[in-house]
Amino acid sequence: MMPENSLKNKLREGRPVIGVFIITSHPTIAEVLALSGFDWLVFDMEHGVIDLESVEMMAQAISRTDTSALVRVPWNDFVVIKQVLDTGVQGLIIPMVNTPQQAQQAVKATRYPPQGIRGIGPHRASGFGIWINQYFERADENITVIIQIEHKEAVENLEKILEVKGIDCVFIGANDLAASMGLLGNPGHPEVENTIQYINTVCKKSGVPCGLVASSSQIDQRINEGFQFIVAGTDISLLRNGCESIFSEVKSISRRLG
Repeated sequence: MMPENSLKNKLREGRPVIGVFIITSHPTIAEVLALSGFDWLVFDMEHGVIDLESVEMMAQAISRTDTSALVRVPWNDFVVIKQVLDTGVQGLIIPMVNTPQQAQQAVKATRYPPQGIRGIGPHRASGFGIWINQYFERADENITVIIQIEHKEAVENLEKILEVKGIDCVFIGANDLAASMGLLGNPGHPEVENTIQYINTVCKKSGVPCGLVASSSQIDQRINEGFQFIVAGTDISLLRNGCESIFSEVKSISRRLG
């Protein structure tokens, strides 16, 4: 049987979903994080060191878990989108969507004709042909399409962008958003935060879930504000934070012992 897209169902139900971006290409890392209980993992082809073959291997590594496999593609490119979807991942994050036309382009790239322009050749996505008829019937509705709002132009066009059918979620790229506002390296600036809250408000009015990166101390706050798609970090940041916590404890013990 073709697997259900549990992430899409959770978003539709209004439930918060928490996950991690993977920027290191290794199936063991994906498997460990999935078994830890995250709702989703994003294999990051935009900023991570990850290629198409690695995407498929990591998707296979977590296929027996309850964690959804997503990919952030490097660009809003229908060729790359087609290739990534054929690996069997359950959804995409598409960066730098700034206009309604770009949003339409992104959605069409995930749909088979006549609704879209996706080419035919689903390979692993169809269970290597085992459930291919079911896949053709349900693929369009079963793929999670997340667009990334990360530029002031996108904010200006947000209401029109969200009128495009087929967008399942908005992900706010706060760092690039800050840079486009002349605040490079300062995503916590009050002007950026005000813009983030504005995006969240517009998404709520449009009935489209919204998400962003949140530190462990911010997750509860962001969920209370209505954000659903919560990024808890990257594989590297979790590793670094774990190491820093251990060494901080070791140093504290050493100081106590003299």
